[in-house]
Amino acid sequence: MPSQIQPQPNLAVLPLPPEPLNRLDRICLPALGVGFLILAGLTLSRSALLPRRCGDLNVFARAGWAARTGADLYDISDDNGFHYLYPPTFAILFSPLADAPEGAPRDGLLPYGVTVLYWYFFNVICLVLSAHWLACAVEQSSPVWSSRAWFGSRGWWGLRLWPMLACLPPVGHTLIRGQVGMLLLLFMSGMILAVVRRKNWQAGAWLACAICLKVIPALLLIYPLLRRDVKLLAGCAVGLLVGLIAIPVSVRGPQQAWRDYQKWNQVMLSPALANGADTSRANEVLNVTATDSQSFLAMIHNTAFLDRETRPKKASTTTRWFARAAAGLLLAMVLAAGWRRVAGDGTATVIFWGALIEVMLLASPVCHLHYFCLSMPLVAGLISARWENQSRPALGGLLALLISLNLFANIVPHVPGMEVWRDVGLAGYTGIGLVIVASAALWRRSQPQHAARAQPSPRAAA
Repeated sequence: MPSQIQPQPNLAVLPLPPEPLNRLDRICLPALGVGFLILAGLTLSRSALLPRRCGDLNVFARAGWAARTGADLYDISDDNGFHYLYPPTFAILFSPLADAPEGAPRDGLLPYGVTVLYWYFFNVICLVLSAHWLACAVEQSSPVWSSRAWFGSRGWWGLRLWPMLACLPPVGHTLIRGQVGMLLLLFMSGMILAVVRRKNWQAGAWLACAICLKVIPALLLIYPLLRRDVKLLAGCAVGLLVGLIAIPVSVRGPQQAWRDYQKWNQVMLSPALANGADTSRANEVLNVTATDSQSFLAMIHNTAFLDRETRPKKASTTTRWFARAAAGLLLAMVLAAGWRRVAGDGTATVIFWGALIEVMLLASPVCHLHYFCLSMPLVAGLISARWENQSRPALGGLLALLISLNLFANIVPHVPGMEVWRDVGLAGYTGIGLVIVASAALWRRSQPQHAARAQPSPRAAA
């Protein structure tokens, strides 16, 4: 982009040799795979084999059945009484994995246990592919990583595994609940890789996929709007036209698609924006006390009313404005820090977009604990910034502390008796800390002395 710093080549920067995997690495890699298999068994047991189905997958499967049979997407509920709350597109695409309510015919439907395993391993593939794409965004634009991170080296595996390990609690939480976080992470990672490769049409299409799944990624449009990035905005517009209009209209028909959007606006969108009178989904997600949200809104409201028994279900107008102000300040800090990023600096691009995604989570009215699996891009960028000029991949004091805090903040809220840490938003505060560190890293990388070292590699130009 025109206002980014254009670096000059610096021949003094020499690539560092790759370091092969050691014996411990070769033990840990298969152990991680075994861990995911064990989690698959646990997910199957919780979701399909217990008397009461746990997790969120059944919500999507029931909405898929409604899309398949022409029923109302937003009236159908799972066995626990929870309703589908996303735009119609995902329910339509989920119809091959549909699950019929009790008493309805199951002709042509997969056994629910097969659906659980299919969705679980699909999400694992999304996770692995996301980690790979984030690493590629760094490797293909760095004169250091492009020659150092070959398959089989510690650098290659470290760039892919450490962001995943640093976010393992929310990643595992997402997988076991059958949520859509891994798919959303895949869309975000594809967008970042496309931006690094300067394929902004593609980046816009990936962002459109994320918005069609969950509305909150629309906040990320603020950056291309400020930059007047026509290609990214056009790609996003075409993607939204296909995802939000063409697919629902072609599958559900124009009249039913219109009714779907009217119902979705009535029960979800307007109430979420504090403009709707419908309270049918308040106890499921919209009340501040309905979920274990880590958003600015929930953090401020819950801290003001620590006693769960007397805590109001709805946040006051003043609290909402404080939350918006906090989100606005954090967003302004990230935009200011990343505005003069070095052109072709993939690490800075990953850090910047990762920080924007983190702000998006905190600014959302509802931010579940498992949403922090989307911290992976930010963590991946910070790890790359730490490693790129080291002879061997070592986390170092500050980065190791940040990762430890992130793990701690995402584990403690799940421990019985530690509900107060969940209420005050411990994971949210850690997210704020990651954004501040990311902003400082972006400021450093935009300085002239660092810009001279950020000459893009030939692989990025290709």
